[in-house]
Amino acid sequence: MSITKEVSIIASAALPICEQWAIRRCRLQSDSAGPRLCITSGIHGNELIGQRIIFMISHCIQTHPEYFSGTLDLYPMLNPLGLDLNERMVPSHTWLDMNRAFPGQKDGTPLETMCFQILNDLSGADLVLDIHASTTEKNELYEVRMNHARHDDLIPKAASLCPDIIWVYPDRPSFDSSLTGALSRLGTDAFILEADERSMNPDGISKRIFTGILTKMHEMGMWSDSGITLTVVEDIPVIYSGKNIERITCENPGIFIPESRIGSVINMGDSLGYIISALEGIILENVLSPCNGLVFTQRSYSAVYPGTLLARIRKEAV
Repeated sequence: MSITKEVSIIASAALPICEQWAIRRCRLQSDSAGPRLCITSGIHGNELIGQRIIFMISHCIQTHPEYFSGTLDLYPMLNPLGLDLNERMVPSHTWLDMNRAFPGQKDGTPLETMCFQILNDLSGADLVLDIHASTTEKNELYEVRMNHARHDDLIPKAASLCPDIIWVYPDRPSFDSSLTGALSRLGTDAFILEADERSMNPDGISKRIFTGILTKMHEMGMWSDSGITLTVVEDIPVIYSGKNIERITCENPGIFIPESRIGSVINMGDSLGYIISALEGIILENVLSPCNGLVFTQRSYSAVYPGTLLARIRKEAV
């Protein structure tokens, strides 16, 4: 069995001084029919773990084409302008978040045009996986995120990706304007894969997601090698925004010194960290858990201000 590889520009927009903003796709296609899986990353330009995972998937398939059936479309960097400047946002006068600009417009601004073309190229796939990395100030468990409207159908499909958490997002404009939200509204199955490339071993989390994606491809009939070694997560917790998530914020400005709680089940009153004033040499605030539950987001050592998010907890009895 053989595969073909085609690299093409699927979205472009004119920039000043004869420059072009272009999004490239690599298509790996077998000579036998099968599903179409799309993997995107880099919608935030300073998130790089997706490129590593996409490389691992592409290299594996090209090394063992005999196991592959179907079409795999790879989009390693949706925000190359942000990548060039090591910026999360799309560089412009207002530094726009590309993942809040979908579905875009055919004849809109350059950003709207790019989002329209990207969505048009992805729509109709059997599955789209959009890989993200947590921000520099937050530690996250490996999460699969999805929209609420179709969660009953999507949750069973996410289990083979073997995340620590399945997070169901509410139907609200902030998620609807993301790539995953826009695809879901079009009826295309889509997940966000959130991976913490900073607090964890990048090699370890990359390999875990890589094997999860191969397991998903095996489930879809795209990968026939069943000898995949995967760390199985039993009874993956499902969380629902606004229902069983406790958000912990701070009341004082200062420096947050965290306790290491990410991935732990804690009790009400356990310490999550404290906020200090270096100028006065005092502890301004002890941050205590208001409930029992699993810590799946925790802020790292950083400056904070009143209202800054310090942790998210999946509330549960322990």
